[in-house]
Amino acid sequence: MSTLPVVWEWDVGDRFCVLEGLQHVRDEYQLSKGISRAQDFPKDACFHMSARHRKYVALADNLSNLGRSLVVSRKLKEFVEARKPRDVEFLRVSLFDHKQKLASDEYFIINPIRVVDCIDKDKSRYKWNNIDPEKMSSCSKMVLKPEALDPELLMFRPRHVEYYVLVHPELAKALEDEGFTGLRFTPIDEFQT
Repeated sequence: MSTLPVVWEWDVGDRFCVLEGLQHVRDEYQLSKGISRAQDFPKDACFHMSARHRKYVALADNLSNLGRSLVVSRKLKEFVEARKPRDVEFLRVSLFDHKQKLASDEYFIINPIRVVDCIDKDKSRYKWNNIDPEKMSSCSKMVLKPEALDPELLMFRPRHVEYYVLVHPELAKALEDEGFTGLRFTPIDEFQT
């Protein structure tokens, strides 16, 4: 097994719902930057199922959404939480269906707040964002600096593409073995933004 982290992604398949953006949360963009929100996260934070995907209503353990947050079921959240990941917060959210009815109040955003400067910019292929010079707008080949990786860190965000979450390969395998739905992990050498 590779010791490199993998990228946490979604597997919508042909049945799992897709969510719009997060509602009732000021500065929700902070959730894609590794900024802690545990102190001020509102109790009415919620997602609505996407009107563009009306046929997809099934709730997976991991749900795709516009903000690229890790929106997970209570079961998946508790599985990750039991491993005591450092620098990770769990923020409760509600989900509403296409008819504006409560579909579940048992979902959480997993928010890793550790940002690691781990991308080898000399060996990676990428383009800088024209608006934000600290962000990569695309990356066709991501190479990580092994010396920057903490083998004890289960989840973190890579600097310059903080909206993605990298996961320790052992945690990814445990999640896959458990059979959680709507979830897939992409090896770094296959990942493209």
